[in-house]
Amino acid sequence: MIQELTAQPGEQRPLRSLPVLYTRPVTCGTPGCQELAEYKIAAQWSAGKFSELKTYGLACASHYVQTYRDALRRRKIHSPSPEEAQSELGVYHFEKGKASAKLEKVPSPE
Repeated sequence: MIQELTAQPGEQRPLRSLPVLYTRPVTCGTPGCQELAEYKIAAQWSAGKFSELKTYGLACASHYVQTYRDALRRRKIHSPSPEEAQSELGVYHFEKGKASAKLEKVPSPE
């Protein structure tokens, strides 16, 4: 359950619980593959005060190496703007529902 603040500024209202909206299984991004995603290919990204783990792809164990290589190629074509900063691409063990900041980084296929 997610907690939502329902009060307007200056009001005191309790938080109410909301159901998690995304409940579908997360599958590999390789066309035609229906396996569950086990890996997230991502890089730390920031622009000003905002930062996140930018996803380049989700993949199963059979396709994560190719997904990683595709992400490297796309990243060379689409470089960040001067206002953006990005770390190197990494591979993370994907767990549905787990915050990106808590995902375990695993060795990248080089």
